Formats: sequence, structure tokens, C-alpha cells
Amino acid sequence: MATDATSTHQGSSYDMADGQVWYDLYNWLLPLVEMWVRDSRVSSWYGQHREIAEDIAHEAVVRTFRYQQRAARGEMSPIGSLKALSRVIARNYFRDWRKKDWCLVRPTLNENDQQALDVTAGPHEIVDASQIALDRLMLDSIIVSVARIVAGFPLGQKVALLTDLANMSDLDGEPSLLEQALRDVGLQLSEYRRPRSEDPIIRGRDAALRSIAYKRLKQQVQV
Repeated sequence: MATDATSTHQGSSYDMADGQVWYDLYNWLLPLVEMWVRDSRVSSWYGQHREIAEDIAHEAVVRTFRYQQRAARGEMSPIGSLKALSRVIARNYFRDWRKKDWCLVRPTLNENDQQALDVTAGPHEIVDASQIALDRLMLDSIIVSVARIVAGFPLGQKVALLTDLANMSDLDGEPSLLEQALRDVGLQLSEYRRPRSEDPIIRGRDAALRSIAYKRLKQQVQV
């Protein structure tokens, strides 16, 4: 049975030097992004749909590549599927760009026109929304599973991983799903936010524990 070249499986790894993987990922992602762009109804994008879609897809693949590099070094959580990750990154980038360009044209729109832009979606967008909802449910389930697994880690590995997550997270606003999931298993992420030690020995120890923790998590999380 054929396998998805952009999905991970036990005992396999990505060859980061293999440009074909990223070329295939870009070609898979581009038509999807172009569909979003064409359904966006952003007037300033008219006549530029293809170019904007190419920019979004390219940026998403680059960011996916960078994330995969960090994950391969044990610095980030493991990736279950390159396609799923690149799709989420592209979707977020597309939404940010659309929101920014809508703000540029909003003063020229009357109230009825703006309401139509905000609430009306094309048939492709409606179908895509259902897939996004399914992706979110899968992501929620994975995050809850991650929190339970981390709670059972040895103390040193747990502290190293949670400290890394806390230092990378915005803990000032509404709690994220990860924060909530960790709280449900008795872990308060904000309590682990702290500066890196200046002692090179301690920094080296923490880096080793962090790498072990991420690799352990990658082995135990089922995506």
C-alpha cells in the first residue's frame, strides 16, 4: 500500500536534504491556498490571486521546514504530518494577510458591503471550514494526550520540557488549550517560566534533559 511521503511513521525520518519532499508539499498546498485566496473577496487581491497564493504557500513550506529542523533536534514537539502542519501554518498566514488587507479597504465599504464580506463564504470555504473543525478536534485530542504523558515524565525531564514551553508561550492572555490541559493534570505552566541559567554546566544539563524529553514525547504521542 502506498504511503504518504509527508507523513511520519514509526522508525522513519525526513531527509532534510531531499528537496523533492518540500517540492511535493508545495505543489500539494498551492491549489488549496489558491482556493482560499479566490474565495477571500479582498478587492485589493483581484488580479493577483495566483501570486498571493504562491507567496503564502512558499512561506508556509519554509516555516514547516524550519519547524521540522527544530523538531529533529529535539527542540520542538514532534510532527505527525507535514501536510497537516503546513496547512495550519498556511491557513493562519492567509488569515493574517486577509485581515490586514481588509483593514486597508474597509473605509471604502459601506456597512452592508462589510457585513457581506464578514459573513459570506463561498462553497469552497464552507467545505474547508468543516475540515478545519475536524483538524481542530484532532489537535485538541493530541494536546490532552501530550499533557497526560508529560505529567508522568521523570522530574528533570518534565521540568526541562515545561520550562521550554513556558518560555516560548504567551501566558498573559487567555489560557491556551495546552495550559488548560496541563492544569487538568496538576501542572501550572506559568510556574515554570524562568530565565536560562548563566552556568554553562547547568545550561548543558538542561539542554540534554530537554532533548531527551522531546524525543521521549515523540515516541509516546500517537498522531
